[in-house]
Amino acid sequence: MTKNRENLDSDLERLQGYARALARKYPEAQSFWQEFSGLAEEVLRDAAHEDHEWVLHRIRRMVAEVGMGGPPPLFS
Repeated sequence: MTKNRENLDSDLERLQGYARALARKYPEAQSFWQEFSGLAEEVLRDAAHEDHEWVLHRIRRMVAEVGMGGPPPLFS
């Protein structure tokens, strides 16, 4: 079952906190993405098709904010 944007927004806010913590714990991009990608995929999986771009935009922005550079192909 897909989530509405309000619920997705809550999930994305939580994911952003994880991104910050993971970036501190795993300063190398490869290690960061190994931990982060599964969490991000869960949020994306819960999004309706029409919300995928919105979710991807938010994920890209949060990753850029923590300095983790380019994402793996799924998120590019």
